[in-house]
Amino acid sequence: MDLSDFENLDEEVKELLQNYKHKKATAYEPCTLKNFKECLIGLSEELGLLNIDFIFNPYLDIENNTLQPESLMKLINSVWVLLHHYKNTAAKAESLAEQHHLLEHSNKQLNGNVKQLKEKLCLEKNESRACVASAQRISDRSDDLLHRLAETRMQLTKVTKQKETAEKAFRNEITKLKRENEKLMDRLRIRPDTRASCTDVCDSTLMQLRERDRKHRAVIAQLQSNNQELLREVLALKEEIILSGVQGFKLDSSKKSK
Repeated sequence: MDLSDFENLDEEVKELLQNYKHKKATAYEPCTLKNFKECLIGLSEELGLLNIDFIFNPYLDIENNTLQPESLMKLINSVWVLLHHYKNTAAKAESLAEQHHLLEHSNKQLNGNVKQLKEKLCLEKNESRACVASAQRISDRSDDLLHRLAETRMQLTKVTKQKETAEKAFRNEITKLKRENEKLMDRLRIRPDTRASCTDVCDSTLMQLRERDRKHRAVIAQLQSNNQELLREVLALKEEIILSGVQGFKLDSSKKSK
């Protein structure tokens, strides 16, 4: 068909051919006996966009305003292919919707778990801060007790040395007094009248020495008692530190197992 043949066609056919030539999709409108050709052309173009083979030529496929059987067969096959595509797409959409629902439910559960973990982490951080503060207080108390213990030990060592020095001096003094007493006894054998007064002097001196020794022993005993008390406090503090560490370890282990 050459260009001269187009001049005899009416405007409607010219528009159909131009649309078909430039592959311009026909706007959808209800199909009637008057516009079924336009509808078939638009349907052919739309099916072509979906890679469905249906080519409609109004001059070859229409005869006496009737669609040729071969074209009708092609149209039916194209509709079946389109229906098959629709079913597959609908099944995929349903599957995706179900997966979306499951993923949304899993996401809610994960968000809940994340929230619980954040709360648990915040609680553990607070407990950790409290443990650090408690350990710092215990450490400060331990340092103070150790300092007091060191001072007490130094004082005890000093008093012990003083005691040893005093005992040595007492022994020397007692030895000296014994010698003097022996000399006095020898004299008393010669002079009996002075025996009582000399014995009194010796007894008084011995009583004074014993009293001084008793006071020194009392001071040493008090320092030893203080030292034992400090040792008991240090041991109790060490036991408290160990128990707090074991309890913290058990708490961490139970939390990890959960």
